[in-house]
Amino acid sequence: MLHEQMTAYFTTLADFHPAVLRWAGDVLQDQPMLATTFAATLNVIIQQTQLLGIDDETAHELLVCLIEREAGPALRRLGISLPIPSPDLFSSLACSFREDDEISKVMLREPLMVEKGPIGVMRKSLWDGGLREPEVSLKLADLMAEDPQIH
Repeated sequence: MLHEQMTAYFTTLADFHPAVLRWAGDVLQDQPMLATTFAATLNVIIQQTQLLGIDDETAHELLVCLIEREAGPALRRLGISLPIPSPDLFSSLACSFREDDEISKVMLREPLMVEKGPIGVMRKSLWDGGLREPEVSLKLADLMAEDPQIH
C-alpha cells in the first residue's frame, strides 16, 4: 500500500522512470520515516547520479540546504522539524540507487525524472534531441534565466 501511495504522490510532482519508482517503493518500505522528505532526497540523488562528480557528502549538504530552505522556516514556526537522513544513510541510499540494475540500464539513456509543466516538456525534448546531463540542466537554467515566466 505504501508503494502505491508514494507512487501517486511522486507522480504529482514529476514523471519518474518506473525503475526509480520501484526503487523508491522498496526504500520506503524499509525506511518509512523518510517519507516526509523523500521527494527532496530522491531529487538530490537523481541529480547527483546524472551530474557525475558530486560526492555523497556534497549531495547530502545540498539536501540539507534544500529541506531547510524550502520547508524549514515555516515548519520551525509551527514547532515541526523534518527528518533529514543522516550522512551515512544518505550515502547508503545514493549507493543503492547507483548500483540498482534497472536504474543503471537507463541512467544515461533516458531521463530518470521529468518535471511537470513547460520545464518537463523542454527537458524531454532536449533528451530526445540527444543532449544528456549536465548539458540538459545547464540549457534549462539558461532558458529560465532568459524568461522568468518559464517554471
